[in-house]
Amino acid sequence: MAHLFYLKTLVIQNFATFKNQSIEFEQGLNAIVGETGSGKSLVLDALGLILGGRADKKIVRKDTDTACVEARFICQDEKIHKHFQLEGYLIEDNEIIIKRLISKNGTTKNYINHQSCTVSVLANFANMCIDVVGQFDNQKLLSDQYQLSILDQFSKNEELVADYQKNFIEHKSIQRMIKELEESQEKRHQRLDYLNYQLDEITRLNPSSQDEEELIRKKNVFQNLEKSQRLKGQVEEIFDGTDGIPGLQSLIKSLSHLVLKNGDQLAELTEKIITIDEELNSIQQELNSKLDLEIDPNEYEEALERLDFYQRVKKKFSGSVEGILQAQIDFLKEKSQLEELDIDLNEVTKRKDIVCKNLEGLAQKLHQVREKMAPKLAGELTKKIRSLNMSGATVELKIELTNEFQEAGKSKIQFLAETNKGEGYFKIKDVASGGELSRILLALRQVLSRYDSIGVFLFDEIDTGIGGETAITIGKALKEVADQGQVIAITHLPQIAQFAANLIVVEKQTQETNELTRTESIVKVLQGKHITNEVRAMVNLQ
Repeated sequence: MAHLFYLKTLVIQNFATFKNQSIEFEQGLNAIVGETGSGKSLVLDALGLILGGRADKKIVRKDTDTACVEARFICQDEKIHKHFQLEGYLIEDNEIIIKRLISKNGTTKNYINHQSCTVSVLANFANMCIDVVGQFDNQKLLSDQYQLSILDQFSKNEELVADYQKNFIEHKSIQRMIKELEESQEKRHQRLDYLNYQLDEITRLNPSSQDEEELIRKKNVFQNLEKSQRLKGQVEEIFDGTDGIPGLQSLIKSLSHLVLKNGDQLAELTEKIITIDEELNSIQQELNSKLDLEIDPNEYEEALERLDFYQRVKKKFSGSVEGILQAQIDFLKEKSQLEELDIDLNEVTKRKDIVCKNLEGLAQKLHQVREKMAPKLAGELTKKIRSLNMSGATVELKIELTNEFQEAGKSKIQFLAETNKGEGYFKIKDVASGGELSRILLALRQVLSRYDSIGVFLFDEIDTGIGGETAITIGKALKEVADQGQVIAITHLPQIAQFAANLIVVEKQTQETNELTRTESIVKVLQGKHITNEVRAMVNLQ
Protein backbone atom coordinates (compact mmCIF):
# COMPACT_ATOMS: atom_id res chain seq x y z
CA MET A 1 0.00 0.00 0.00
CA ALA A 2 1.14 3.56 -0.71
CA HIS A 3 2.35 5.45 2.34
CA LEU A 4 1.28 9.03 3.00
CA PHE A 5 4.63 9.91 4.55
CA TYR A 6 8.10 8.45 4.06
CA LEU A 7 11.78 9.30 3.73
CA LYS A 8 12.88 9.41 0.10
CA THR A 9 16.46 10.68 0.05
CA LEU A 10 19.25 11.24 2.59
CA VAL A 11 22.36 13.17 1.55
CA ILE A 12 25.40 12.98 3.86
CA GLN A 13 28.41 15.23 3.25
CA ASN A 14 31.64 15.57 5.24
CA PHE A 15 30.05 13.57 8.04
CA ALA A 16 32.65 11.43 9.88
CA THR A 17 33.73 8.81 7.31
CA PHE A 18 31.11 9.96 4.78
CA LYS A 19 32.46 12.38 2.21
CA ASN A 20 29.50 12.80 -0.12
CA GLN A 21 26.84 10.09 -0.33
CA SER A 22 23.19 10.15 -1.41
CA ILE A 23 20.94 7.32 -0.22
CA GLU A 24 17.58 6.55 -1.82
CA PHE A 25 14.92 4.89 0.34
CA GLU A 26 11.73 3.06 -0.56
CA GLN A 27 8.34 2.98 1.15
CA GLY A 28 8.59 -0.55 2.53
CA LEU A 29 11.37 -2.24 4.49
CA ASN A 30 14.77 -0.60 4.04
CA ALA A 31 17.58 -2.69 5.55
CA ILE A 32 20.98 -1.12 6.19
CA VAL A 33 23.79 -3.69 6.18
CA GLY A 34 27.53 -3.62 6.32
CA GLU A 35 30.49 -4.92 8.23
CA THR A 36 31.19 -3.72 11.74
CA GLY A 37 32.75 -0.25 11.55
CA SER A 38 31.66 0.34 7.96
CA GLY A 39 29.58 3.33 8.97
CA LYS A 40 26.06 1.91 8.80
CA SER A 41 25.18 3.28 12.25
CA LEU A 42 26.30 6.70 11.03
CA VAL A 43 23.32 6.65 8.66
CA LEU A 44 20.96 6.56 11.64
CA ASP A 45 23.15 9.14 13.41
CA ALA A 46 22.64 11.44 10.43
CA LEU A 47 18.91 10.82 10.58
CA GLY A 48 19.06 11.57 14.29
CA LEU A 49 20.34 15.05 13.46
CA ILE A 50 17.47 15.52 11.01
CA LEU A 51 15.13 14.64 13.87
CA GLY A 52 16.53 17.33 16.14
CA GLY A 53 19.34 15.40 17.79
CA ARG A 54 22.30 17.14 19.39
CA ALA A 55 25.07 18.00 16.96
CA ASP A 56 28.67 17.22 17.92
CA LYS A 57 31.42 19.11 16.10
CA LYS A 58 33.52 15.93 16.24
CA ILE A 59 31.45 14.44 13.42
CA VAL A 60 32.75 17.07 10.95
CA ARG A 61 35.08 15.24 8.60
CA LYS A 62 38.77 15.96 9.03
CA ASP A 63 40.13 18.83 6.90
CA THR A 64 36.63 20.17 6.15
CA ASP A 65 34.80 23.13 7.64
CA THR A 66 31.20 21.98 7.61
CA ALA A 67 29.23 18.76 7.72
CA CYS A 68 25.87 18.66 5.96
CA VAL A 69 22.93 16.31 6.36
CA GLU A 70 19.85 16.74 4.17
CA ALA A 71 16.71 14.60 4.10
CA ARG A 72 13.84 14.74 1.63
CA PHE A 73 10.48 13.37 2.83
CA ILE A 74 7.44 12.73 0.65
CA CYS A 75 4.33 13.85 2.50
CA GLN A 76 0.69 13.55 1.46
CA ASP A 77 -0.62 13.50 5.03
CA GLU A 78 -2.95 16.46 5.66
CA LYS A 79 -2.27 16.32 9.39
CA ILE A 80 1.46 16.84 8.80
CA HIS A 81 0.76 19.57 6.25
CA LYS A 82 -1.36 21.38 8.82
CA HIS A 83 1.31 20.94 11.52
CA PHE A 84 3.95 22.64 9.37
CA GLN A 85 1.53 25.33 8.25
CA LEU A 86 0.87 26.20 11.90
CA GLU A 87 4.64 26.29 12.48
CA GLY A 88 4.97 28.74 9.57
CA TYR A 89 6.43 26.40 6.93
CA LEU A 90 4.78 25.67 3.60
CA ILE A 91 5.01 22.26 1.95
CA GLU A 92 5.22 22.49 -1.83
CA ASP A 93 4.90 19.52 -4.19
CA ASN A 94 4.35 17.28 -1.14
CA GLU A 95 8.03 17.53 -0.20
CA ILE A 96 9.61 18.31 3.17
CA ILE A 97 13.33 19.05 2.90
CA ILE A 98 15.21 19.25 6.19
CA LYS A 99 18.83 20.35 6.22
CA ARG A 100 21.37 20.73 9.01
CA LEU A 101 24.83 22.26 8.75
CA ILE A 102 27.37 21.60 11.50
CA SER A 103 30.55 23.67 11.51
CA LYS A 104 33.83 22.51 12.99
CA ASN A 105 33.49 25.15 15.73
CA GLY A 106 30.23 23.52 16.88
CA THR A 107 27.66 25.99 15.52
CA THR A 108 24.70 24.67 13.55
CA LYS A 109 22.20 25.98 11.04
CA ASN A 110 18.86 24.27 10.50
CA TYR A 111 16.39 24.59 7.63
CA ILE A 112 12.95 23.31 6.66
CA ASN A 113 12.16 23.81 2.98
CA HIS A 114 14.97 26.40 2.85
CA GLN A 115 13.54 28.39 5.77
CA SER A 116 15.57 28.71 8.95
CA CYS A 117 14.17 26.75 11.90
CA THR A 118 14.97 25.76 15.48
CA VAL A 119 16.00 22.33 16.71
CA SER A 120 12.82 22.15 18.81
CA VAL A 121 10.72 22.40 15.63
CA LEU A 122 12.59 19.39 14.22
CA ALA A 123 12.13 17.48 17.48
CA ASN A 124 8.38 18.15 17.47
CA PHE A 125 8.18 16.95 13.88
CA ALA A 126 10.07 13.77 14.75
CA ASN A 127 7.90 13.11 17.77
CA MET A 128 4.81 13.25 15.60
CA CYS A 129 5.97 11.33 12.54
CA ILE A 130 8.97 9.14 13.33
CA ASP A 131 9.71 6.44 15.88
CA VAL A 132 13.17 5.19 16.80
CA VAL A 133 13.38 1.71 18.29
CA GLY A 134 16.70 0.73 19.82
CA GLN A 135 17.70 -1.85 22.37
CA PHE A 136 17.53 0.48 25.34
CA ASP A 137 16.82 3.93 23.96
CA ASN A 138 13.21 4.59 23.11
CA GLN A 139 11.87 6.97 25.71
CA LYS A 140 8.69 7.83 23.85
CA LEU A 141 7.49 4.27 23.40
CA LEU A 142 8.33 3.46 27.01
CA SER A 143 6.74 6.56 28.53
CA ASP A 144 3.48 6.14 30.45
CA GLN A 145 1.88 8.98 28.52
CA TYR A 146 2.64 7.44 25.15
CA GLN A 147 1.56 3.99 26.29
CA LEU A 148 -1.77 5.48 27.35
CA SER A 149 -2.14 7.06 23.91
CA ILE A 150 -1.40 3.65 22.41
CA LEU A 151 -4.29 2.11 24.34
CA ASP A 152 -6.57 4.96 23.28
CA GLN A 153 -5.66 4.50 19.63
CA PHE A 154 -6.29 0.77 19.96
CA SER A 155 -9.61 1.53 21.69
CA LYS A 156 -10.59 4.17 19.07
CA ASN A 157 -10.93 6.78 21.81
CA GLU A 158 -9.76 9.67 19.61
CA GLU A 159 -12.99 11.70 19.78
CA LEU A 160 -13.46 11.06 23.49
CA VAL A 161 -9.85 12.03 24.24
CA ALA A 162 -10.14 15.14 22.06
CA ASP A 163 -13.30 16.18 23.95
CA TYR A 164 -11.58 15.57 27.28
CA GLN A 165 -8.45 17.50 26.24
CA LYS A 166 -10.55 20.45 25.07
CA ASN A 167 -12.10 20.63 28.54
CA PHE A 168 -8.72 19.97 30.17
CA ILE A 169 -7.14 22.92 28.35
CA GLU A 170 -10.02 25.15 29.47
CA HIS A 171 -9.66 23.80 33.02
CA LYS A 172 -5.94 24.65 33.08
CA SER A 173 -6.67 28.09 31.66
CA ILE A 174 -9.34 28.71 34.32
CA GLN A 175 -6.97 27.55 37.07
CA ARG A 176 -4.33 30.01 35.87
CA MET A 177 -6.94 32.76 35.68
CA ILE A 178 -8.18 32.08 39.21
CA LYS A 179 -4.61 32.03 40.51
CA GLU A 180 -3.87 35.35 38.82
CA LEU A 181 -7.09 36.88 40.15
CA GLU A 182 -6.38 35.64 43.67
CA GLU A 183 -2.75 36.79 43.56
CA SER A 184 -3.86 40.22 42.39
CA GLN A 185 -6.50 40.44 45.12
CA GLU A 186 -4.21 42.12 47.67
CA LYS A 187 -2.77 44.51 45.10
CA ARG A 188 -6.29 45.21 43.88
CA HIS A 189 -7.47 46.08 47.39
CA GLN A 190 -4.48 48.38 47.86
CA ARG A 191 -5.26 50.07 44.57
CA LEU A 192 -8.93 50.40 45.48
CA ASP A 193 -7.98 52.01 48.80
CA TYR A 194 -5.84 54.49 46.92
CA LEU A 195 -8.59 55.23 44.38
CA ASN A 196 -11.21 55.64 47.08
CA TYR A 197 -8.95 58.06 48.99
CA GLN A 198 -8.31 60.17 45.90
CA LEU A 199 -11.98 60.14 44.85
CA ASP A 200 -13.04 61.06 48.39
CA GLU A 201 -10.64 64.02 48.33
CA ILE A 202 -11.91 65.16 44.93
CA THR A 203 -15.53 64.72 46.07
CA ARG A 204 -14.91 66.83 49.19
CA LEU A 205 -13.35 69.52 47.02
CA ASN A 206 -16.14 69.31 44.42
CA PRO A 207 -14.02 71.40 42.05
CA SER A 208 -15.15 73.75 39.32
CA SER A 209 -13.46 76.64 37.54
CA GLN A 210 -16.26 79.01 38.58
CA ASP A 211 -15.88 78.08 42.23
CA GLU A 212 -12.13 78.66 42.15
CA GLU A 213 -12.56 82.03 40.44
CA GLU A 214 -15.09 83.14 43.08
CA LEU A 215 -12.75 82.10 45.87
CA ILE A 216 -9.92 84.08 44.28
CA ARG A 217 -12.22 87.10 44.01
CA LYS A 218 -13.15 86.84 47.69
CA LYS A 219 -9.49 86.59 48.62
CA ASN A 220 -8.65 89.64 46.55
CA VAL A 221 -11.61 91.54 47.97
CA PHE A 222 -10.54 90.99 51.56
CA GLN A 223 -6.92 91.79 50.80
CA ASN A 224 -8.08 95.10 49.19
CA LEU A 225 -10.62 95.90 51.91
CA GLU A 226 -8.55 98.60 53.64
CA LYS A 227 -7.77 100.33 50.37
CA SER A 228 -11.44 100.18 49.39
CA GLN A 229 -12.53 101.76 52.67
CA ARG A 230 -10.00 104.60 52.24
CA LEU A 231 -11.17 105.17 48.69
CA LYS A 232 -14.79 105.11 49.84
CA GLY A 233 -14.05 107.94 52.37
CA GLN A 234 -12.32 110.00 49.74
CA VAL A 235 -15.24 109.54 47.33
CA GLU A 236 -17.72 110.55 50.08
CA GLU A 237 -15.70 113.69 50.82
CA ILE A 238 -15.69 114.62 47.15
CA PHE A 239 -19.40 114.12 46.74
CA ASP A 240 -20.59 115.28 50.18
CA GLY A 241 -17.88 117.73 51.15
CA THR A 242 -16.17 118.16 54.55
CA ASP A 243 -15.23 120.77 57.13
CA GLY A 244 -17.22 123.56 55.45
CA ILE A 245 -15.92 122.66 52.02
CA PRO A 246 -18.87 121.86 49.74
CA GLY A 247 -18.85 118.61 47.77
CA LEU A 248 -19.85 117.86 44.22
CA GLN A 249 -23.49 117.32 45.17
CA SER A 250 -23.70 120.73 46.83
CA LEU A 251 -21.83 122.43 44.03
CA ILE A 252 -23.96 120.90 41.29
CA LYS A 253 -27.13 121.92 43.13
CA SER A 254 -25.82 125.46 43.42
CA LEU A 255 -24.94 125.47 39.76
CA SER A 256 -28.34 124.05 38.84
CA HIS A 257 -30.10 126.66 40.95
CA LEU A 258 -28.05 129.44 39.33
CA VAL A 259 -28.83 128.24 35.78
CA LEU A 260 -32.52 127.87 36.47
CA LYS A 261 -32.63 131.29 38.15
CA ASN A 262 -31.12 132.86 35.09
CA GLY A 263 -33.06 130.88 32.62
CA ASP A 264 -33.57 133.86 30.29
CA GLN A 265 -29.84 133.88 29.64
CA LEU A 266 -28.88 130.21 30.32
CA ALA A 267 -31.99 128.32 29.17
CA GLU A 268 -30.03 126.20 26.68
CA LEU A 269 -27.89 124.81 29.58
CA THR A 270 -30.80 123.70 31.72
CA GLU A 271 -31.05 120.24 30.19
CA LYS A 272 -27.29 119.68 30.36
CA ILE A 273 -27.22 120.64 34.04
CA ILE A 274 -30.02 118.12 34.75
CA THR A 275 -28.10 115.40 32.84
CA ILE A 276 -24.93 116.18 34.76
CA ASP A 277 -26.81 115.87 38.04
CA GLU A 278 -28.22 112.49 37.08
CA GLU A 279 -24.79 111.22 35.89
CA LEU A 280 -23.17 112.31 39.14
CA ASN A 281 -25.82 110.46 41.15
CA SER A 282 -25.27 107.34 39.03
CA ILE A 283 -21.49 107.55 39.41
CA GLN A 284 -21.80 108.00 43.15
CA GLN A 285 -24.08 104.97 43.48
CA GLU A 286 -21.75 102.83 41.37
CA LEU A 287 -18.67 103.89 43.32
CA ASN A 288 -20.47 103.22 46.59
CA SER A 289 -21.48 99.78 45.32
CA LYS A 290 -17.94 98.84 44.37
CA LEU A 291 -16.31 100.31 47.45
CA ASP A 292 -18.95 99.40 49.99
CA LEU A 293 -17.21 96.10 50.84
CA GLU A 294 -18.04 93.91 53.77
CA ILE A 295 -16.73 90.34 54.35
CA ASP A 296 -16.99 87.93 57.22
CA PRO A 297 -13.50 87.01 58.51
CA ASN A 298 -14.65 83.40 58.93
CA GLU A 299 -15.76 83.36 55.31
CA TYR A 300 -12.36 84.70 54.32
CA GLU A 301 -10.57 81.96 56.27
CA GLU A 302 -12.76 79.32 54.65
CA ALA A 303 -11.96 80.74 51.22
CA LEU A 304 -8.24 80.63 51.95
CA GLU A 305 -8.50 77.03 53.17
CA ARG A 306 -10.43 75.95 50.06
CA LEU A 307 -7.94 77.71 47.80
CA ASP A 308 -5.12 75.90 49.60
CA PHE A 309 -7.09 72.65 49.14
CA TYR A 310 -7.38 73.45 45.43
CA GLN A 311 -3.63 74.00 45.18
CA ARG A 312 -2.77 70.71 46.92
CA VAL A 313 -5.10 68.67 44.73
CA LYS A 314 -4.11 70.48 41.54
CA LYS A 315 -0.44 69.63 42.14
CA LYS A 316 -1.38 65.94 41.88
CA PHE A 317 -3.31 66.25 38.65
CA SER A 318 -1.77 68.40 35.93
CA GLY A 319 -1.98 71.63 37.96
CA SER A 320 -5.48 72.54 36.81
CA VAL A 321 -9.14 72.06 37.70
CA GLU A 322 -9.59 70.31 34.35
CA GLY A 323 -6.84 67.85 35.34
CA ILE A 324 -8.64 67.09 38.62
CA LEU A 325 -11.94 66.46 36.84
CA GLN A 326 -10.24 64.18 34.25
CA ALA A 327 -8.50 62.25 37.04
CA GLN A 328 -11.88 61.79 38.72
CA ILE A 329 -13.29 60.28 35.52
CA ASP A 330 -10.26 57.97 35.13
CA PHE A 331 -10.37 56.88 38.79
CA LEU A 332 -14.07 56.07 38.62
CA LYS A 333 -13.51 53.99 35.47
CA GLU A 334 -10.59 52.07 37.02
CA LYS A 335 -12.52 51.53 40.25
CA SER A 336 -15.43 50.08 38.31
CA GLN A 337 -13.09 47.72 36.45
CA LEU A 338 -11.39 46.56 39.65
CA GLU A 339 -14.71 45.99 41.36
CA GLU A 340 -15.79 43.87 38.40
CA LEU A 341 -12.88 41.51 39.13
CA ASP A 342 -14.83 40.21 42.10
CA ILE A 343 -17.67 39.41 39.72
CA ASP A 344 -15.16 37.86 37.26
CA LEU A 345 -13.69 35.68 40.01
CA ASN A 346 -17.13 34.45 40.96
CA GLU A 347 -18.04 33.76 37.33
CA VAL A 348 -14.73 32.00 36.64
CA THR A 349 -15.15 29.86 39.76
CA LYS A 350 -18.63 28.86 38.62
CA ARG A 351 -17.25 27.99 35.18
CA LYS A 352 -14.50 25.93 36.79
CA ASP A 353 -17.11 23.85 38.64
CA ILE A 354 -18.91 23.15 35.36
CA VAL A 355 -15.70 22.20 33.53
CA CYS A 356 -14.58 19.99 36.43
CA LYS A 357 -17.89 18.18 36.30
CA ASN A 358 -17.50 17.65 32.53
CA LEU A 359 -13.90 16.49 33.00
CA GLU A 360 -14.87 14.04 35.69
CA GLY A 361 -17.57 12.51 33.51
CA LEU A 362 -15.25 12.22 30.48
CA ALA A 363 -12.39 10.86 32.61
CA GLN A 364 -14.64 8.17 34.09
CA LYS A 365 -15.93 7.22 30.65
CA LEU A 366 -12.40 7.05 29.23
CA HIS A 367 -11.25 4.92 32.14
CA GLN A 368 -14.11 2.48 31.68
CA VAL A 369 -13.28 2.03 27.98
CA ARG A 370 -9.59 1.64 28.79
CA GLU A 371 -10.29 -0.99 31.43
CA LYS A 372 -12.39 -2.90 28.92
CA MET A 373 -9.88 -2.69 26.06
CA ALA A 374 -6.62 -3.12 28.02
CA PRO A 375 -6.91 -6.94 28.24
CA LYS A 376 -7.63 -7.14 24.50
CA LEU A 377 -4.55 -5.08 23.64
CA ALA A 378 -2.47 -7.12 26.10
CA GLY A 379 -3.73 -10.28 24.42
CA GLU A 380 -2.71 -9.09 20.95
CA LEU A 381 0.69 -8.01 22.20
CA THR A 382 1.23 -11.34 23.93
CA LYS A 383 0.46 -13.22 20.70
CA LYS A 384 2.89 -11.07 18.73
CA ILE A 385 5.66 -11.40 21.31
CA ARG A 386 5.24 -15.17 21.49
CA SER A 387 5.41 -15.32 17.70
CA LEU A 388 8.85 -13.72 18.00
CA ASN A 389 10.20 -16.86 19.71
CA MET A 390 9.34 -15.70 23.24
CA SER A 391 6.94 -18.52 23.97
CA GLY A 392 6.87 -17.95 27.71
CA ALA A 393 6.26 -14.20 27.51
CA THR A 394 3.03 -12.50 28.56
CA VAL A 395 2.03 -8.83 28.50
CA GLU A 396 -0.31 -7.28 31.01
CA LEU A 397 -1.71 -3.73 30.99
CA LYS A 398 -2.38 -2.42 34.48
CA ILE A 399 -4.89 0.44 34.65
CA GLU A 400 -5.51 2.51 37.76
CA LEU A 401 -7.80 5.49 38.35
CA THR A 402 -5.97 8.41 39.97
CA ASN A 403 -7.36 11.45 41.77
CA GLU A 404 -5.83 14.11 39.55
CA PHE A 405 -6.86 15.31 36.12
CA GLN A 406 -4.03 14.65 33.68
CA GLU A 407 -3.65 15.61 30.04
CA ALA A 408 -5.37 12.41 28.88
CA GLY A 409 -7.69 11.68 31.80
CA LYS A 410 -7.29 10.22 35.28
CA SER A 411 -6.00 6.81 34.23
CA LYS A 412 -2.53 5.59 35.03
CA ILE A 413 -1.18 2.80 32.86
CA GLN A 414 1.69 0.36 33.21
CA PHE A 415 2.84 -1.96 30.44
CA LEU A 416 4.09 -5.04 32.28
CA ALA A 417 5.80 -8.06 30.82
CA GLU A 418 6.65 -11.51 32.11
CA THR A 419 9.33 -12.89 29.83
CA ASN A 420 9.55 -16.25 31.60
CA LYS A 421 6.47 -17.93 33.02
CA GLY A 422 6.26 -17.78 36.78
CA GLU A 423 9.08 -15.23 37.13
CA GLY A 424 6.77 -12.24 37.71
CA TYR A 425 5.76 -9.13 35.83
CA PHE A 426 8.00 -6.11 35.38
CA LYS A 427 7.71 -2.81 33.54
CA ILE A 428 8.77 -3.24 29.95
CA LYS A 429 11.63 -0.79 30.39
CA ASP A 430 12.94 -2.90 33.29
CA VAL A 431 13.12 -6.13 31.29
CA ALA A 432 16.74 -7.25 31.64
CA SER A 433 17.53 -8.70 28.23
CA GLY A 434 18.19 -6.19 25.45
CA GLY A 435 17.13 -8.69 22.83
CA GLU A 436 13.88 -9.40 24.63
CA LEU A 437 13.19 -5.70 24.98
CA SER A 438 13.78 -5.16 21.28
CA ARG A 439 11.34 -7.94 20.40
CA ILE A 440 8.71 -6.57 22.77
CA LEU A 441 9.06 -3.13 21.17
CA LEU A 442 8.83 -4.67 17.73
CA ALA A 443 5.66 -6.51 18.77
CA LEU A 444 4.24 -3.19 19.98
CA ARG A 445 5.02 -1.69 16.61
CA GLN A 446 3.37 -4.61 14.82
CA VAL A 447 0.13 -4.12 16.69
CA LEU A 448 0.15 -0.35 16.89
CA SER A 449 1.34 0.58 13.42
CA ARG A 450 -2.27 0.05 12.39
CA TYR A 451 -3.51 2.57 14.93
CA ASP A 452 -1.05 5.41 15.51
CA SER A 453 0.08 8.23 13.24
CA ILE A 454 3.77 7.33 13.08
CA GLY A 455 4.87 7.11 9.42
CA VAL A 456 8.54 6.10 9.65
CA PHE A 457 10.03 3.48 12.00
CA LEU A 458 13.76 3.33 12.66
CA PHE A 459 15.09 0.10 14.17
CA ASP A 460 18.67 0.27 15.38
CA GLU A 461 20.42 -3.09 15.81
CA ILE A 462 17.11 -4.88 16.38
CA ASP A 463 18.77 -8.26 15.80
CA THR A 464 21.50 -8.08 18.44
CA GLY A 465 21.93 -11.38 20.25
CA ILE A 466 19.62 -13.45 18.03
CA GLY A 467 19.87 -15.66 14.98
CA GLY A 468 18.31 -18.59 13.13
CA GLU A 469 14.53 -18.91 13.23
CA THR A 470 14.17 -15.97 15.59
CA ALA A 471 15.89 -13.71 13.07
CA ILE A 472 13.57 -14.91 10.31
CA THR A 473 10.56 -14.25 12.54
CA ILE A 474 11.82 -10.74 13.27
CA GLY A 475 12.41 -10.14 9.58
CA LYS A 476 8.81 -11.09 8.86
CA ALA A 477 7.64 -8.84 11.69
CA LEU A 478 9.61 -5.90 10.32
CA LYS A 479 8.10 -6.52 6.90
CA GLU A 480 4.63 -6.57 8.47
CA VAL A 481 5.27 -3.21 10.14
CA ALA A 482 6.58 -1.91 6.80
CA ASP A 483 3.18 -2.62 5.24
CA GLN A 484 1.75 0.17 7.43
CA GLY A 485 4.69 2.58 7.50
CA GLN A 486 8.20 2.88 6.15
CA VAL A 487 10.78 0.86 8.11
CA ILE A 488 14.50 1.60 8.18
CA ALA A 489 16.46 -1.06 10.08
CA ILE A 490 20.12 -1.72 10.69
CA THR A 491 20.91 -5.41 10.64
CA HIS A 492 23.85 -7.74 10.23
CA LEU A 493 21.73 -10.84 9.68
CA PRO A 494 20.92 -12.16 6.18
CA GLN A 495 17.75 -13.76 7.63
CA ILE A 496 16.39 -10.24 8.15
CA ALA A 497 18.01 -8.55 5.15
CA GLN A 498 16.24 -10.97 2.77
CA PHE A 499 12.87 -9.36 3.56
CA ALA A 500 14.02 -5.87 2.50
CA ALA A 501 12.48 -4.17 -0.49
CA ASN A 502 15.48 -1.84 -0.49
CA LEU A 503 18.91 -2.96 0.70
CA ILE A 504 21.40 -0.24 1.63
CA VAL A 505 24.93 -1.58 1.75
CA VAL A 506 27.54 0.50 3.55
CA GLU A 507 31.17 -0.27 2.83
CA LYS A 508 34.38 1.30 4.07
CA GLN A 509 37.05 2.07 1.50
CA THR A 510 40.56 3.43 1.77
CA GLN A 511 41.52 6.21 -0.63
CA GLU A 512 45.08 7.38 -1.26
CA THR A 513 45.55 10.92 -2.54
CA ASN A 514 48.85 12.82 -2.61
CA GLU A 515 50.47 10.20 -0.40
CA LEU A 516 47.66 10.67 2.13
CA THR A 517 45.45 7.74 3.15
CA ARG A 518 41.81 8.55 3.93
CA THR A 519 38.95 6.27 4.95
CA GLU A 520 35.58 6.80 3.29
CA SER A 521 32.19 5.14 3.72
CA ILE A 522 30.48 4.32 0.43
CA VAL A 523 26.81 3.45 -0.01
CA LYS A 524 25.19 1.34 -2.68
CA VAL A 525 21.46 0.69 -2.88
CA LEU A 526 20.23 -2.68 -4.09
CA GLN A 527 16.83 -3.95 -5.16
CA GLY A 528 15.30 -7.11 -6.64
CA LYS A 529 17.73 -9.90 -7.51
CA HIS A 530 20.68 -7.80 -6.39
CA ILE A 531 19.35 -8.11 -2.85
CA THR A 532 19.29 -11.88 -3.20
CA ASN A 533 22.92 -11.90 -4.32
CA GLU A 534 23.97 -9.66 -1.43
CA VAL A 535 22.11 -11.82 1.08
CA ARG A 536 23.90 -14.91 -0.26
CA ALA A 537 27.21 -13.11 0.18
CA MET A 538 26.24 -12.28 3.77
CA VAL A 539 25.44 -15.96 4.39
CA ASN A 540 28.79 -17.01 3.03
CA LEU A 541 30.54 -14.55 5.34
CA GLN A 542 28.85 -16.00 8.43
